Amino acid sequence: MKESDWFQMSFPKAEVLILNFASSVYYLPSFIATMQNLKALVLINYGTTSATLDNLSAFTTLSDLRSLWLEKITLPPLPKSTIPLKNLRKISLVLCELNNSLRGSTMDLSMTFPRLSNLTIDHCVDLKELPPSVCEISSLESISLSNCHDLTELPYELGKLHCLSILRVYACPALWKLPPSVCSLKRLKYLDISQCINLTDLPEELGHLTNLEKIDMRECSRLRSLPRSSSSLKSLGHVVCDEETAMLWREAEQVIPDLRVQVAEECYNLDWLVD
Repeated sequence: MKESDWFQMSFPKAEVLILNFASSVYYLPSFIATMQNLKALVLINYGTTSATLDNLSAFTTLSDLRSLWLEKITLPPLPKSTIPLKNLRKISLVLCELNNSLRGSTMDLSMTFPRLSNLTIDHCVDLKELPPSVCEISSLESISLSNCHDLTELPYELGKLHCLSILRVYACPALWKLPPSVCSLKRLKYLDISQCINLTDLPEELGHLTNLEKIDMRECSRLRSLPRSSSSLKSLGHVVCDEETAMLWREAEQVIPDLRVQVAEECYNLDWLVD
């Protein structure tokens, strides 16, 4: 779609807009700027390559936007898209090209997304790191990073996210450690590090996560030991892991009364091909 392909339309009461397309370049319709009540915007590209968006100025009037879903989109460099979305609560980036927009970024994401509570990044294979300013978004409650194969590390100051209750780093094979500051996430309830096959150890102060209720650590084959402090995880009730890792939790099971260690069943099928 080019600018000339769009009709002038008006949807003053619309709260959800879903745009499906197949293109390498996509011009956002100008009428978005008139949708004062828009709360959810979904852009899904079904093309074979990632799409570049034009007319980003359409975002300037979306003061009430709560949720943004982008799929197979090339994000522009962040310094060029610093329009504050003050009510945005949820961002989902799927199959997007991100690294050119995040690499070396010095912008303050907490100013652009001051109320963001949920950040999901899935199958963004060129993502190598999150910008440090993510740690300044004090409202974040959930971070989910999955199938980001080039992600090597998490921000050093991740522990500043005092509202974070869910941290999911799933199937990120290049990740080799968690920052020690993770142990400062006092509200963390769920930690998922499954299929992080190069993760070799966990932070020594893991036991400081006194509200942690569940850990999913399936297919962490290089993890050979647990921190001694893991026996202090008094709220931990459920660990999902492989049989070898389950052996490491035996000592903790004796001192954590409600802990259940579940050995994940190995599944050899091709169901994932239909995802």
